[in-house]
Amino acid sequence: MKLSIIIPVYHVEPYIVRCLQSVVAQKNGSNMEVILVDDCGTDNSIALATEFLAGCKGINYQILHHAQNGGLSAARNTGLKAATGEYVYFLDSDDALTEDALAKLMKPLEDQHHDLVVGDYVTHPNPVTSSMLILPEGLVMGQENILQTYAIGKWYVMAWNKLCRREFLMENNLFFEEGLLHEDVIWTFKVACKAASMYVVKQPTYIYSIREASIMTGMSIDKDVSIYVKAFDKIADFIQNEHREYGQSEYSIFQGKRVGILYSLLQKGELALFEKYYPMFYKQCYVSPWKAYQQHVISKGYLIRDMHYLLPVTLGKWYMRLFYAMCYKWRGKKIEGAVVGDGSWLDGMMEEPTWLWNRLQSVVVSGLVINIGQESSRRCGCSYHFVIRTEALYQKRR
Repeated sequence: MKLSIIIPVYHVEPYIVRCLQSVVAQKNGSNMEVILVDDCGTDNSIALATEFLAGCKGINYQILHHAQNGGLSAARNTGLKAATGEYVYFLDSDDALTEDALAKLMKPLEDQHHDLVVGDYVTHPNPVTSSMLILPEGLVMGQENILQTYAIGKWYVMAWNKLCRREFLMENNLFFEEGLLHEDVIWTFKVACKAASMYVVKQPTYIYSIREASIMTGMSIDKDVSIYVKAFDKIADFIQNEHREYGQSEYSIFQGKRVGILYSLLQKGELALFEKYYPMFYKQCYVSPWKAYQQHVISKGYLIRDMHYLLPVTLGKWYMRLFYAMCYKWRGKKIEGAVVGDGSWLDGMMEEPTWLWNRLQSVVVSGLVINIGQESSRRCGCSYHFVIRTEALYQKRR
């Protein structure tokens, strides 16, 4: 079975030889082609790669050159179009493969040609095994099951370290969005929507290098969030163009991940950025939480979490801050998607932020009392579900 390894190359002079050494050391070298895509860097990356590969016997490789810099997505697309292997594998040129990585990833394909094979990874220079692949070893069958595991964060969004059946990618037009960072978020979502079978290899097959000079690690929080805004628009367009309904998985990806970003801004104390981006995310509410709840797409816990979309934008913003404070800040619980509490925690709060009580009073005075009631707490997978009792909070404060 032939495998195409696609390696975009741009300003990776200190890393490219290490990357290629890990490739040529793989045991199935005779059945693979290495495709390097020169994205018009100005350093010696391509010269070093050419010199190294020229000295390697039995390695089938080609180096493609862009006329101008197109970015990571364009380089991956160029490599994908040129690939002739039955499967393709995306490898970033500052990363590397572990020993026998390709053999481990290709072994499940001996019995069945899956659309996707996902391996685990370790980080470099500190070799910590990923906690972003939390599925057990084995097969995941069916589009809905694959999408659901992706929606709840069971496997990572990055395009690298995934064996993909080339015909599957081409038939479904699964190319990368060019001119946009966080392209992996959009691409992997599309793959998860379309794949019929996915095999998980619960062994590290990839070495992910964390370096200060990379695009992603050097990006400001402001720019990072602004790119996610564009990415969510692309995801919404895909759902609409594919005539997909907003099921539980689509809702979790589209609404849940945006909530996570806004909570992250609050957690980091980036209140100015929260004020800037909340209205943008508010406008991106393409499906009403109330409608989703009525159609049994989401539970009451998620409805409570996302009820801010049903309020005017100013009140919705403060509702989210209130919800975050009650679930995150006061309880100190790390949450995913939603939160839980049974009401008894009201007596155990250590601090009561002045801004929250002032806002709560002004909300009540203006005639809006949010009184959702109370229900018993329950665990649901890795998520918590929460019930808010702002009326009780207000009475307690008085």
